[in-house]
Amino acid sequence: MSKEIIVSEPIIEAHHHHEKDKPSTSRSITVSSKIGDDDHVPGEFDSERVPPTLVADIQRFLRTANLIERKEPRIAYLCRFHAFVIAHNNDRNSNGRGVRQFKTALLQRLEQDEVFTLRKRKEKTDIRELRRVYYAYKEYINKQNGKLDPENREKLIKAFTIASVLFEVLETVIDAAGPQALDTRGSIHTRHDFFAPYNILPLDRGGIQPAIMQQPEIRVAIAAIQNIRGLPSAQDFQKHGDFKDLFDFLEYCFGFQAGNVANQKEHLVLLLANMLTRQTQKQESITRLGDVVVDELMRKFFKNYTNWCKFLGRKRNIRLPYAKHEAQQYKLLYLGLYLLIWGEAANLRFMPECLCYIFHHMAYELHGMLTGAISATTWEKVMPAYGGGYESFLNNVVSPIYTVIKEEAENSKNGTADHSTWRNYDDINEYFWSPDCFEIGWPMHLDHNFFCVPSPKKPSAKSTSASTSARKRKRNKKKKDEDHEDEEQGAAQVEDHQEDKELVATKKEDKHEEKWLGKTNFVEMRSFWQLFRSFDRMWCFFILSLQAMIIMACYELDSPLQLFDAAVFEDILSIFITSAILKLIQEILDIVFTWKARQTMKHSEKIKQAVKLVVAVIWTIVLPVCYANSKGKYTCYSSQNKSWLDEWCFTSYMVAVAVYLMTNAVEMVLFFVPLISKYIELSNYRIFTIFSWTQPRLYVGRGIQESQVSMLKYTLFWILVLLSKFTFSYCFEIKPLIGPTKQIMKIGVKKYDWHELFPKVKSNAGALVAVWAPIIVVYFMDTQIWYSVFCTIFGGLYGILHHLGEIRTLGMLRSRFDTLPSAFEVCLVPPSLKNERKRRNGFFLNRFKKDLDKDKNGVANFVLVWNQIIARFRSEDLISDREVDLMTIPVSSELFSGTIRWPVFLLANKLSTALSIARDFKGKDQLLFRRIKKDKYMYYAVKECYGLMQYILEILIVRKHEKSVISKILEAIEDSIGSSSLLEHIRMTELPNLQAKFIELLELLVEGNENHHSKVVKVLQDIFELVTKDMLVNDSSIEELLNEEKVEDFPEFTRTFIKPQLFESTGNENPAIHFPLPDSGALYEKIKRFLLLLTVKDTAMDIPANLEARRRISFFSTSLFMNMPSAPKVRNMLSFSVLTPHYVEDINFSMEELHSSQQEVSIIFYMQKIFPDEWKNFLERMGCSSLQGLEEEGKKEELRNWASYRGQTLSRTVRGMMYYREALKLQAFLDLAENDGL
Repeated sequence: MSKEIIVSEPIIEAHHHHEKDKPSTSRSITVSSKIGDDDHVPGEFDSERVPPTLVADIQRFLRTANLIERKEPRIAYLCRFHAFVIAHNNDRNSNGRGVRQFKTALLQRLEQDEVFTLRKRKEKTDIRELRRVYYAYKEYINKQNGKLDPENREKLIKAFTIASVLFEVLETVIDAAGPQALDTRGSIHTRHDFFAPYNILPLDRGGIQPAIMQQPEIRVAIAAIQNIRGLPSAQDFQKHGDFKDLFDFLEYCFGFQAGNVANQKEHLVLLLANMLTRQTQKQESITRLGDVVVDELMRKFFKNYTNWCKFLGRKRNIRLPYAKHEAQQYKLLYLGLYLLIWGEAANLRFMPECLCYIFHHMAYELHGMLTGAISATTWEKVMPAYGGGYESFLNNVVSPIYTVIKEEAENSKNGTADHSTWRNYDDINEYFWSPDCFEIGWPMHLDHNFFCVPSPKKPSAKSTSASTSARKRKRNKKKKDEDHEDEEQGAAQVEDHQEDKELVATKKEDKHEEKWLGKTNFVEMRSFWQLFRSFDRMWCFFILSLQAMIIMACYELDSPLQLFDAAVFEDILSIFITSAILKLIQEILDIVFTWKARQTMKHSEKIKQAVKLVVAVIWTIVLPVCYANSKGKYTCYSSQNKSWLDEWCFTSYMVAVAVYLMTNAVEMVLFFVPLISKYIELSNYRIFTIFSWTQPRLYVGRGIQESQVSMLKYTLFWILVLLSKFTFSYCFEIKPLIGPTKQIMKIGVKKYDWHELFPKVKSNAGALVAVWAPIIVVYFMDTQIWYSVFCTIFGGLYGILHHLGEIRTLGMLRSRFDTLPSAFEVCLVPPSLKNERKRRNGFFLNRFKKDLDKDKNGVANFVLVWNQIIARFRSEDLISDREVDLMTIPVSSELFSGTIRWPVFLLANKLSTALSIARDFKGKDQLLFRRIKKDKYMYYAVKECYGLMQYILEILIVRKHEKSVISKILEAIEDSIGSSSLLEHIRMTELPNLQAKFIELLELLVEGNENHHSKVVKVLQDIFELVTKDMLVNDSSIEELLNEEKVEDFPEFTRTFIKPQLFESTGNENPAIHFPLPDSGALYEKIKRFLLLLTVKDTAMDIPANLEARRRISFFSTSLFMNMPSAPKVRNMLSFSVLTPHYVEDINFSMEELHSSQQEVSIIFYMQKIFPDEWKNFLERMGCSSLQGLEEEGKKEELRNWASYRGQTLSRTVRGMMYYREALKLQAFLDLAENDGL
């Protein structure tokens, strides 16, 4: 006998001992303690390593226990004990994988914590302890209600999670306590709705309301759904209390599940809010739900239902009143009804027309209840056929149809059974494409053939399953079907339901045995002939073209005009005899491949098959006979006007061919005019069915023609392909063989050198077969060669015109990087005004440059997004810290003036190259400037380094005299640049030495060590001496400035001694330099960037080194140059959801799995070898040097995530899905932020 755990704890008085307060068990596993030390400090129980079969039931209790264990150890113990009880009740025999080990570990933890947590308990009983903590959390939530700051929101979410778990544990403990805890139970259940579960919108929950509930769109949508004015009163349905909203009304009337109602209510509110947001530009102007929003949603929801009704010739049951204020309520009711049907339909969602059938009848009942219609049969108010019961819709509507699907799936034997013996979703749904579906009736007749499923052992069409017989007996106990009639629907609606009644009555009169409906029009058959049947038009076209080219080659035509010669033209027309024979073969194959569906196929379809076969046979006989009888018998007419066609002749065979081609001519006209073809296909008029009488009338696959332009492009492409193919085949394959073929036919066979295989054959037919067979094979196969050639040509042109693959390598990225900000502004930043919205044209790059000049804020937008991408690369360990510094674009106020400081990896080595050019250059300044400006990144590097040098020296040098000296030097340089005499006044040969000195200075500044003050002074003096002594030519102004230096500028005690040197500080009162520099992050970043510009020798081809980072950057950059629709604002985006299906799949590796060895190789060791650069970057980000260092510093969770992102597909997928949220947040920020915000 399995043991059962029962938590029982009576409420006791204060003077009772603690030993009486322990939970008692009946037939339970005794929980005893072996550890009673007061200093016992337990660790967290691993709440993530839970067996898959128990995760949904107990993981939240274990997580809550870990969260509150430090402050409330006894509550944590009770949460774990409650989790153990649930685990034991769900799997008493521990049959699930890992359940036995989990229960053992949890039980051991409970034994360790029992006595220790009991001593830590602050109340006398566990119930009181739970109540104290529960009410503390609830009070905290109530106090913090309305505070919407992000930090407070996170705390509230955590508090709400803990409180909801404590409520469930407390409720269970109270139930186990029995009658003594009834008062406590009442006080707890008074606020049960406080913790009602919800997805996004807490529509049915009290207490705190999240910020989303304050949005005007949400409030307006909720108000519209809660408008119950005009609905039938609750007393009419014998309901206690009023309806809360429209969904409450639908739930009670039709018997939907409560969970489905809550989900679909939230679904409709979010849909209405999203559409209302996109319709309204200004948020504060939203005061009511407009009809435009509801009408648009109605069109989207009921488009298929409307087409289905038209296809079957029925009137829609969506009826609206004339009063405008009532019409919106009716629309919301119809929308809610369809959502509730869809939400509870389970696998019936794969059969959309089946849902249309269900909605058609339920919408009629809904309208009858709203208008108070009276049934013509019972003379009572119209009520739902299946309403009023608990989950009646699921049990009475969904379950019978689902049972049919389930039994058909069982007959398939996991897909191994013959296709003709079972139906899939499409086969069952296809039954609702016919008016015969209304024979099922409403309420549905469970003895109808639709619910008949053959037994797997006896797949006879007339056999029925046991479940079908049971359903039949159940149906016989039900009342007869009622006729529904609405006073507002008029005679047309009554006529429709009278037709349904007649269909059902006709069905009842036929007292025949139930029959399986089976496949409707198609049963799959696998055969080699499917190659011909599936591509029959292609084969026929190639065979007829081959015959025509052989005839033309035999006549040895010199001019295309000779084709119209009577004899030649008549022989060429003989290809239609071959066409008739191929058509006959095609019709025979159609009959063969639909043979298995003959018993379930409609009688009209069988007649069509027979007529098509007869017509094919007639043409196969008529055309050869006409050709043979009219050979050479021409009727000619001469032309009076001189033209290339002096006379034209025809025969009776030509007339027969013209008649034969009439149907093809109509199809060709419809092919080139897709609008007419689409209208004919979508039309439900009987006269248009003549055009497709040879095919069964299907509901899907109609009106899917391409546009006129696409059709012309498609036709032009294939004309060029086939023209090239046939020209080549005629000139180089067929025509060269005609002469040898005639010669071979003339040569007789008189003597055999080898064995006589066919001694009685005196012709060379075998030789002809040997000669022509390879050519025929090549003729049919070389089409794919020509297709590949033209696909390459057209694909290349398309890619050029649509800017596909604009940036394929990092070298191309470097050359086009300066256009990325403007491309980003055009593609991904929505225009501020509607009239500013433009489409990109062929002048793509010019458009970018113009837009960038107009909107300087676009530069800041791109810089922000680019830096976010680089930061994400670093968090994923695709790049190192050094690469982050090289790839990040500095953010400053200069961005809003359109000035951008490009990342270092683009400017790397550019300054050194410029200095080398200037050092060796001989000529005029203008030529030097032109050569440097030729490379835009070199010019940017020189300009930025000069500016950074001025900025750093201005901050570093603080004494007045030194400042004036530096200003004088810079002024001399700028005067030389302005007068184009830089090469005359400055010796460029010393530039590399100056670069080395600045590198030394910047390294000291970055280090910022106070003890290196003298080194900084020395480096500054070296730079000054290098500039004044070795670089400046004949500049006496600086020497004069040095000689004018006054002793009074220095302290009193220094006057008696030697005068201080330049840049040397004599004390704290008058320092020459400010070292160390101020602790400013912006200043440090500029110094570091200046140092990188001077020292980095890498090129853009080497950064980033990681292949995945390169791929992502190339893909992002290329996408900016593609033609794409204009990006809307996030506020105006369409709503979408991201779903990731998975089944019993681990998301993260555990530490045991990472270190487990298979063939002496652990997972973590394998990851280190496969991703060496990423492992190095990960260690750098964690600040550790080895795997042991990670484990010693407690960074196991980060290690698990790093390995899981590279070894677990689901983990990587979930991370990618969360990037959607971050991207939307960033784009929303760009939409709303002003310059100051950025």
